Amino acid sequence: MIEIDGRQLGLAALAAAAAAATQVRLAPSALDRIAESQRSAQATAKTRPVYGRSTGVGANRSVNLNRVGEGADVHGLNLLRSHAVDAGRALDRETVRAMLIIRLSQLAAGSSGISPAVAQALAGLINADALPEVREFGGIGTADLPALSGTALTLLGERPTMDGQNVAAPLEGWATEDALPFISSNALTIAQAVVAHQKLTTLLENLTAVAALSFAAMSGNREAFSPHVAQAADTASVANMADVLYDLLDGHHSPARIQDPYCLRTLPQVLGSLLEELEALKALLERLVVAGHENPLVFGSSQDGSNGVAHHGLFQMTTLGRRVDALHLAVGAACATILRRIDLLCDPSYTGLHPFLAADDAGQSGVMMLEYVAAASAGRIRASAQPTSLQTVVLSLGAEEDASFGSVGTSQLSATVEAFSTIVGIEFLCAMRALRLQGRSRAEFRSERLRAAFDAGLGLPANVQDRDLRGDVQAAAGMVLRPGFGCPM
Repeated sequence: MIEIDGRQLGLAALAAAAAAATQVRLAPSALDRIAESQRSAQATAKTRPVYGRSTGVGANRSVNLNRVGEGADVHGLNLLRSHAVDAGRALDRETVRAMLIIRLSQLAAGSSGISPAVAQALAGLINADALPEVREFGGIGTADLPALSGTALTLLGERPTMDGQNVAAPLEGWATEDALPFISSNALTIAQAVVAHQKLTTLLENLTAVAALSFAAMSGNREAFSPHVAQAADTASVANMADVLYDLLDGHHSPARIQDPYCLRTLPQVLGSLLEELEALKALLERLVVAGHENPLVFGSSQDGSNGVAHHGLFQMTTLGRRVDALHLAVGAACATILRRIDLLCDPSYTGLHPFLAADDAGQSGVMMLEYVAAASAGRIRASAQPTSLQTVVLSLGAEEDASFGSVGTSQLSATVEAFSTIVGIEFLCAMRALRLQGRSRAEFRSERLRAAFDAGLGLPANVQDRDLRGDVQAAAGMVLRPGFGCPM
C-alpha cells in the first residue's frame, strides 16, 4: 500500500508500485485539498469564464456553454468521448498503471478543481487493477488527452479494460466541470519517462560493474581512474564515476598497457555523462509527479475569497522533452565504447584467448554474431536519439501553434531500454566468458559489488562450444535489468 498525498512521490516507489500492482490510498489531507480546490473553482466560475468549465476547449474556447444551453452533464461526456481516440499498439500494464498513479498524485496536489468522488473512483480503478487500454499514438506533449479520456470512459463503463472486462461504473455520470480537469495532464508521458528512467538507472549501475569486469578481462590500467584524475574531472558526475571505478577495481594491479584504448580509459566520462543526465531527469520527474499543471490552475480558498484560476501553458512538456533528448544522446554516445569493448574482448591480443572467445582456434565462431546483435541494438538507440524537442505542429484551427512532442521522446526512451539492456547484456556475456576462459576467480576482486557481479555472471551458461546463443542473450539482458543483477547483496 502506498499513500498518495500530492506532496511527494518517490520515483522508485512509484515504479515498484506500477510493476507490482500495489494498492494505493488517498491521504485524508489530499482529499481535503481536492475538495477545497473544487469549492474554489466553483466559486470562481460564478464570477468569470473558466476554460473548459463554462466554455468549450481548443478553438471552441470562445463558445459560452451557458449561452448555448448545453446540459451540465452532456458537454462533459461529449468532451470525454470525442477526445478518447488513440491508435497504434496497446501499451503495457506497467506503464498504464504508472500513468494512473501519477494522475491520482497530481489530482491530490489540489490544483484541478475536480470532484473528490472522481479521484476516489480513480483510486478504486487502480486497486481493482482494471486498467484502461491505452494506445501509443495520441499525445504530442501538450497533455495526454486521449489516454485520460479513454480512462474516464473505462471508469464510466463505456469502454472495456485492457483485459476486455467492463468495470462496474463507480460514477453515475460525469459533470462538465470534472471533464477537462481530469484529462488536462501529461500523466502518460511522465509515466513512460519514470518507468524508463528507473530501468536505465539500474542498467547504468550494472553497466558500471560489467565494464569493470571487461576492464579486468583485458588487464586495463587502473590509473585512469585514480584520485588525481578524479580531482581534475570537469564535472562532479565524472569525478564520482572515476572514484566508483577505482574502488571497483581495487586489487587489480597488473596493467597490460601504459595507456588503454578509449573504451577503457574514458569510462568515467562516458558513464559519468549518463549519470548526470539521469540525475537531471530524476529531479524534474520528482516535481512533475506531484505537479498540478491542469489548465486552468485553481488556487486559493473559497472561504476567504482568495479563490481564482490561472490559464497557462505549463502543460507543454518542453523541459521534459529536452531532458529526455539529452539522456538519449548520452545513452547513444555510450554505445560506441560498449561496442568497442565487445570487439576487443573478441581480440586475442587483448585477452590472450582464441578469436571471438571460441573454444578453440579451429574455426569456431564463438561470440562473433553477438557483435552484430549488439550493433543492431545500438543502431536502434542512435536512431531514437534524434532530438524530438525540435518538432512542432499547428493544430485546432491555429489555437494551438506549437507542441513539445515530449510524448514521442518518452515513448522512444521506453524502446531504448530494451535495446540498451541487450547491448549491456551482451558485454556481460562476453566479459564473463573471457574471465572464465582465463581461469579467473572472485577472490581477485576486493570490491563486494564486483564480486556480486562476477557471481551473477557465473549463473550464465558456461558452455563455450558453438551453439545457439539466443537464450544466453535473453538471460543476460534480463539480469542487467535487475538491481544488483538480481542477486542478494
